[in-house]
Amino acid sequence: MTATPENAGTGTAATPLQDAEFATVPALQAALSAEHAAVYAYGYIGARSDGAQRERCYAHLDAHRGQRDTLRIELRDRGATPDPGKAAYDLPGGDSGADLAAYARSVEQQTAQSYLELAAAPGTAVRELALRSLRDATLRAVEWGAELPAFPGFPDEGPPPQAGG
Repeated sequence: MTATPENAGTGTAATPLQDAEFATVPALQAALSAEHAAVYAYGYIGARSDGAQRERCYAHLDAHRGQRDTLRIELRDRGATPDPGKAAYDLPGGDSGADLAAYARSVEQQTAQSYLELAAAPGTAVRELALRSLRDATLRAVEWGAELPAFPGFPDEGPPPQAGG
């Protein structure tokens, strides 16, 4: 269970009303959706890979399955029903090693973005989950050949400018 300021130490789950200001549940659902897509993607990539690339792919698949399951628990602890995965997701245009690596980078970048959004959650445990997951997704993208971004999880142009800045 994730404690929020309102329920810290009480042993009760957060309610959607307690998270109304930030909307933690929709952010958790968005991260879960990204994890569903990643699990699907790595199943596809692994089936078209061999050797070390296949081993790396299946290690990443296991990591995303674990994250998916963790997010499901977080949602249930908040009284929400986890959204199911889709029947199918967009696939790369080809099956070459370069196409599959680009697909993996894209999936990891999308996953990183969903965790960056979740990092604004009010609960410390959810923020810690989001930050660890953002780091892991960024490192997996780098393993697939992405450059280490200055601002992981943000679109290529970086963070939005601050108001009045």
